[in-house]
Amino acid sequence: MIAIKIENLTKIYDNKKVVDNLSFEIPENSICGFLGPNGAGKTTTFKLLTNLINKDNGYIEIFGQKLKTNTQSQDIRFLQDVPEFYNFMNAYEYLEFICKLNNLDNIPKRIIETLELVGLTEAKNKRIGKYSRGMKQRIGIAGSIIPNPKILLLDEPVSALDPIGRKDIFDLLEKLRGKMTIIFSTHVIDDIERVSDKIIIINHGKKVLDGTIKELKKNHATNIIELKFANEQDKNKFKKAFKTKNYEENEENIIKFTLNDLDIQNEILKIIINEKINILAYNVLTPTLEEIFMEEVKK
Repeated sequence: MIAIKIENLTKIYDNKKVVDNLSFEIPENSICGFLGPNGAGKTTTFKLLTNLINKDNGYIEIFGQKLKTNTQSQDIRFLQDVPEFYNFMNAYEYLEFICKLNNLDNIPKRIIETLELVGLTEAKNKRIGKYSRGMKQRIGIAGSIIPNPKILLLDEPVSALDPIGRKDIFDLLEKLRGKMTIIFSTHVIDDIERVSDKIIIINHGKKVLDGTIKELKKNHATNIIELKFANEQDKNKFKKAFKTKNYEENEENIIKFTLNDLDIQNEILKIIINEKINILAYNVLTPTLEEIFMEEVKK
């Protein structure tokens, strides 16, 4: 089932389209990385999805139901990049407060289970004002998931965290996998590859790419093969036998071939076998997600 579907979503500020005819779908219970440079329109899109601001055009569907203007879906929870808390509360008190605001039942059980899930059981009596930034992100996520939403939106959840804090958050997202649909925005490419089932890349409010990492790399695949020889003698032996001069070489016993047809690839393999040439690696080069991202955002 499709959890979120948007069509031609547009938001204009000061005659500028901050979100520009944006369209995409996100499957239920998947984790989607929402990638784009700063100012791409990621936070504005999240605010439109939660009706914190009104759209200028397009429509939003949540589990097949159109989202009406000035109506917030109870299926969605949104955590901003720098969440605010009542710092005098401890974690247990804060979650109890959230439960009562949402008229939830079985409050003690919910709190205990949620604190355990986010790894804050031992810090439940510590005032939130004394929490580290990473702990605050975890209690923020705890407050968002304790009502059991179907969709969780996380705006730059790890942008200001150290490596340990980042790992904690992504470990938590893995624990939540399959329990709800999660969309997290970021401008850090490494974050996307850690947990995402699907990636949406936007720039200047427009969608530039949409798909799984495997699909994106396949669609941007190169026709370059990199051959690393065991030594210079083997490289020279290969060059002598290889009649087509369609290659680049460097001083590290590596040759790169740009393939125009399958026959060249077959010729390379045939020479290696027949001439008994020793190679250390035979790689079909695929672009990294960073290379794909940079290629698209510079268009």
